[in-house]
Amino acid sequence: MNVSEITAQLYAISRALVEKTGEQPWIQPKMEIYDGRCCIDLMRAYGSGDRDYMVGTAKGDTPDEALNDAFAIIADLPDMATSKIQDHMKRVAACIDKGREDGIDDAYITPLVAVKTAMTENLLTKGDAK
Repeated sequence: MNVSEITAQLYAISRALVEKTGEQPWIQPKMEIYDGRCCIDLMRAYGSGDRDYMVGTAKGDTPDEALNDAFAIIADLPDMATSKIQDHMKRVAACIDKGREDGIDDAYITPLVAVKTAMTENLLTKGDAK
C-alpha cells in the first residue's frame, strides 16, 4: 500500500466518522507509528456535549490492519439516533442522581425514575423508540 492509497483511506475514514456521528472530527484521522505499530486516532468534534471527543485508536502491525481496525471501530459506533437516546438517558440518570445527592424529595425524583425505567424497557423490548 502506497502513501496515496493510505491517504485515500484516511479521507474515507474521516467521511465514515462524519456519516456515523454527524460531527466533523476535531483532528482528522492520521496514521502514525508507535513502538512498531501503525495507529490511527479517531476523534469526534471537540466539545461534543458530555461525550469524550476521542472515539478510539485503531491499531495494526501494517497500515492495512490499522485502516481495517479504524473502519471496524466506526462500524461498532451507535448510529446518530441511538447515540441521541443514549445521551438523553445519561442526562436523565444524572438528573436523578443529582436530585438524590441534593436531598430533593422523592415525590419529585420518582417521576424521573419512572420515565427512565419506561425508556429502558422500551429500548430493550423494541430495539428503539421509533
